[in-house]
Formats: sequence, structure tokens, C-alpha cells
Amino acid sequence: MQHSFTLMLRRLITDSNTHSGFRIVIAMACVFVPAIFDLQFGFFKQSSLAISLSLCLGVLASAIVEVDENTKDRQKFIATVIACFFIASSSVELLLPYPLLFAVGLGTSTFAFMMLASLGMHYSRIGFGAILIAIYTLIGHQPEAAWFESPLLLALGALWYGLFAIAWSHLSPNRTLREQLAQLFYALSRYQLQKSELFDTQKGNSRQAITDTRQKLAVLNISIVARLAASKDMVKGQYQANRRQQELARLNQYYLVAEQIHERISASQYLYSQLEHTFGRSQILEGFHQLLLQLSSDCHQVGSCIKDKKPYLHSKRLKWTVQALSDQLLLLKQKLQLFDNNQEAMQALQAIYDNLNGIDALLVSLTKIKSQQNPIIVDTEQPIPHSFWHVLYKAYQQKTPVYKHAVRISVSLVIAFAIQAKFNLNNGYWILPTVLFVCQPSFSETRKRLMLRSFGTLLGILLSFPIFYFLQGIVSQSVLMVLAAFLFITYVKTNYGLAVIFITIMVMILTNLLAPSGVAFLYARIYETLIGCALSFAAVSVIYPDWQFKRFPGLVNNHLLKTSRYFKQVAQQYQFGRSESIIFRQTRFAAFQSDSALTNAWQSMLFEPNSKQHLKKEVYGLVNRCDALCCYIAALSSHRHKIESETELAVLSALFEATSQQILYTYRPELRAQTEHAIEIDTFEQHKENMSDEAKLIVEQLKLIAFSAMDIQLLLKKIEDTSEKKRLIAQ
Repeated sequence: MQHSFTLMLRRLITDSNTHSGFRIVIAMACVFVPAIFDLQFGFFKQSSLAISLSLCLGVLASAIVEVDENTKDRQKFIATVIACFFIASSSVELLLPYPLLFAVGLGTSTFAFMMLASLGMHYSRIGFGAILIAIYTLIGHQPEAAWFESPLLLALGALWYGLFAIAWSHLSPNRTLREQLAQLFYALSRYQLQKSELFDTQKGNSRQAITDTRQKLAVLNISIVARLAASKDMVKGQYQANRRQQELARLNQYYLVAEQIHERISASQYLYSQLEHTFGRSQILEGFHQLLLQLSSDCHQVGSCIKDKKPYLHSKRLKWTVQALSDQLLLLKQKLQLFDNNQEAMQALQAIYDNLNGIDALLVSLTKIKSQQNPIIVDTEQPIPHSFWHVLYKAYQQKTPVYKHAVRISVSLVIAFAIQAKFNLNNGYWILPTVLFVCQPSFSETRKRLMLRSFGTLLGILLSFPIFYFLQGIVSQSVLMVLAAFLFITYVKTNYGLAVIFITIMVMILTNLLAPSGVAFLYARIYETLIGCALSFAAVSVIYPDWQFKRFPGLVNNHLLKTSRYFKQVAQQYQFGRSESIIFRQTRFAAFQSDSALTNAWQSMLFEPNSKQHLKKEVYGLVNRCDALCCYIAALSSHRHKIESETELAVLSALFEATSQQILYTYRPELRAQTEHAIEIDTFEQHKENMSDEAKLIVEQLKLIAFSAMDIQLLLKKIEDTSEKKRLIAQ
């Protein structure tokens, strides 16, 4: 019992979301000092309680837009946040008496702030926070106070939290990076757990079952790629701040190992249905199933060790399983040689084992990280800086998703303000934050947020009724408000629906403390939320609707282009030798990132109206084949090494070139008509007779890649022809 409590307490302390929640609690508790001691400031006409609540809103807004960066960049970020917060809040105070001017200012400033996302994710957070602080100013407007009071207090609250967060981060500078790496290894663990089903003979390996499993793996890959991108950015940021951190060097090694594990677990060798047909009667596939389960378990253990700052200990059970499976493969190979049967399948099975054994070797290398002093390898490429107006003009010309979302949000907020002004709704300004939080860049994300926001807000309002009835004291409501803020920050990244409940309770209490009105405004809050949700749904459906079927051609072309570059990099290493250079890692990650974007678009399409899910069956097949193509290249990459035989190298180089051309034809089909050369099965098979076993395996993998590219090309042609027919019929 005591051990379970200790484990639970350790998880609570090491969890980054809970950690952020505690930081919020302490920061908010400090800003209630004026209210607790009833301090009066001659500079402000507001009461001490109103001052504390305004500071509290500034703390909350700053926490929502917070980024985990090195101290130098964080200071710049905080300074920018404070400036934008003050400008946004001051604009509201100065223009609110003039509704028409306010509407124009609201629309233009919202558009400008949302367009900051074109400059990067950090600027996107700043823009969102500035709009949020403007809405908070609107909700908490007090006509008797001077125009500068609320803007100044909100900016001071944001400044206090920013400085407090910097001081807090010095206690554990790499905490967020450790959490991100831990989640990365957890995601790798889930992927391997899912992939083990391909070798589970009890569940059966029918073609449909394999297709379903591959689709689930493609979805899991989205999370892995997102974690890899976030971890890389954090390593780079921390490295720029302090290059001599010993802990950062170790964490960087964990990241580099995770990259290589990802490539190996994504690899697809041979056809799994044929493995079941060939080896289904033996126990060898069950051995692979168990090995993947244990690799999954050890990856999860690595994540826990990173999170708890403990050294990773390689599992003895995993070591035994790897050796036992190797022995079983040797016996099976000897048995098959007696009958001269299924040598090709045996070679594929051996390649799968070598790949999994490579993952085990990577995990073993993690036990030696503490004694290594390897240099930190980061992407040093810097984007070309452009002025804000240049970026804005380019976004307008290209009608980028950021531009479309900026127009959508600005128009929606102006309409929300007009509804409040036209019908003179009490607390009608609550429509605006609902629109801001619910309306997302895509229809699918808006639909998800709409449901979570609606139910979360309504449930939060229902819970507010007993709070206002039984807790009428200022102190008790203030304590509960801070607790609700803690729970909001704790769950906002993991359970948005639950987080909405707590933020609703917090804002309800805060509003009641500013202008005590009991339960009277709770009913209005319900229909205002529903109006905001309906307005968000209409905006994303009517204003620049960005349906996924329109994005697929560009996403597919981008994926095929990045995959082609990845293949060429792999081909070069068979000629010159294995390398984990920055160029190779960038190219590999770009291919996986484009694959993730394509799968994510497919998942989003499933949430859109049926009328917008054009060519659903064909697109599903296209997404699966594009993912398979990337996985086949990853398998080729996982075994890359310098080919010593000049004769085999000459033959394989020709096959690499022919396969590369076939991938090129998928996104440049017009080039196919300029040549009579076409890849046939005989092109690969005729070279196998005089080759070594490892060369035969490379040829087989190249055949899988080439014919996957051909399938993609045929599917694209079919989709193009079907779309053309529909267009002609419509005319």
C-alpha cells in the first residue's frame, strides 16, 4: 500500500502538466495579496479585490500562451506578450464607447494578431493571447475606472507570471524536454505493441486484418512524428542557450536513438500475409510477436526512466528472447535448406529479425550514455527572415490556412459583437470567447471542439449553481477559483473536455466576484455558449471552407517528393556506407512528416459531412499505399550498408535508378510518356540468380518499392479520371 502511494506521488510530482498546475497555483496565490490584506493603491480606482482578479486574469492568459524555451528567447517572448496584451486591452478600453469604431478595430486587430501565426508557432500563441486578453478586458470592463487601469493590471499579471516561470525553470531547466522525450518513447512503445499484432497467429493475419493494423499504425505514427518535431525544437532551443549542459547532451542522445528506433519500427519487409501462409504452422511468428511485445515494454521503461531521471537498465528477459529467437531462426533455416523451399520468405524473416535486433542494440546503447561525451547534433539551418508585411502579403496571395483562419475568426468575432449590441444581451460578450476557443482551422477540429466545449461549458455551469448557493464568501470562492485554474492547466493538454469544465467554473466565480449577481447570469451563459458554438460551426462551414479533399492533391505530391528524396539518400548510403548525417536525418524526418500529414488529413476527412468526402474509397487506398511506400523505404534504410562487391553494386545501382524513376513518375506522370522504359517483374527477377542472399533481399525490397509506386500512380490516374467525369456530368 505504501509502495503504491509512493509511486502515485512520484508520478504526480514528475508529471509536467501537474507541475505547470502547481506553478499556476503559486503565481495566482501571490496576486491575491492585495485582496487578502485589503491594500489600497492610490494610482488605481478599483477595489483591492478587483485589482487581484485583473492580475489573476493576466496570469492565466500568460500561462495559456506560455512556451518552454531557453531563458534568452523566453525573455523576448515575455516582453512581446506584455506589449501585445497592453495594446489589445487598451484598444478595448478606448474604443468600447464607440461601437462602430470598436467593431472595425476588433476585426482588423483580430486579423493582424491571428496572422502572427505566419511567423511561427510562438507568434501564434502571442496573437491568440492578445485576442483573449482583449475579450477578458471586454468582459471585466468597469466604466468608473480609468482606461489604463485594466490594461496595466493585466500586463503586470502577465509580467509577474513570466518572471516567476523563468525563476521556476532554473530549478529544473530540462523538465519539459524530459517529459517530451518520455512521451516520445511511450508513443514508440504503443506503435510496437500495435505492430506485434501482425505476428499474432491467434488473431489471424487475413488481408483485411493486416490492412486494419497498418491503418492503426499510420495513425499512431502521427503522434510519434509530432513528438519528434517537438523534442528536436526543444533540444535546439536549449542548445542555443547553453551548449555545455551535461544533462542536455544525454537527452540529445536519447532523441537520436528515438529517431533510429522510429525508422526501424516503421520498416515493412516482405508481405506479412505471405509470412503467415509460409510459417503459420510453426511457432516462429509467435516468437516475433513476443519480441515486439518486450521491445514495447522496454521502450515504455525508457520513457519512465527519462521522466524520473533514472538510468535505464536493459531487460535480461529481452536479451534472452533475442537470443532464443536467433537460435530458432537458425534451426528453421537448416530445416528449410533440406527441402530447398521458401528461401525467399526465410530471407525476409531473417531481415525482420535483424531489424528488431537493431532496435535491441539501440536500447542497449542507452545504458552507456552516462559515460559518453558525444557532441550535440542539431539542425543548424535557420529560416530566411522576412518582414511581417512580406509574410502577410505572401499569405494573402497564396490564401494559406493561416490567412483563411484569420479571416474566419475576425469576421466571427465582429458578428458576435454585433449580435450582443443588436439584442442588448446581458453578459453577451461571452459569445466571443466561445468563438475564439471553438473555431479551429479545420472543420474536423472545430467539430471536436464544439462538442467538448458545449458539454464542458454546460456541465461547468451546472456545477456552478451549488457553488454560488453554498459558497458565498469571497475567500472560499477565491480558493475554489484558484483550484479550478490548477485543474484546467493540468488537463488542458490531455483532456480538453474536462479542462473546459474547470475553466468555466473558474470564469464563473471570477465574474461573480467582480460583479456579484449570483445565479442570475448562469442561464444567460448557457444560451450564449450555444450561440457561440453555432456561429463557429457556421464560420468554418461558410467562410473559406477548407475541405480535406481539396488538400489531398498537394499533400500527396509533397509526400511523394519527400519520399523520393528519402529514397535517393538511402541509395547513396548503399554506395558510400551508413551515416546518420544531419542531411540524411532531415530528409528522413521530412518523409515521415509528410506521411503523417497525409494520414492526419484522411482522419480529419472522416469528421466532415458525407457530401464533402469525395472518392472516399480511392483516397483510403491512396493513403494506405503512400504509407506503405514510406515504410518499404524505411526497411531498405534500416539495413543500409556499403556494398563491397563491385559487380553487385553495378547491378543494384541500375535497379536503384530504375526504382527512383518509378517514384518520380508518381508525382511527375508527364515524364513517363517521354520514355519507353517501364519496370517489369523480370527486371528484378533476372538479376537474382548470381547474387548473394543480402543482395537478393535488397532487390526484393526494391521490387516492393517500385510496385507500390506503380500502384500509387494507377490510383492517382483513376482519381483524376473519376473527378473529370464528375466535372463533365456537373456541366
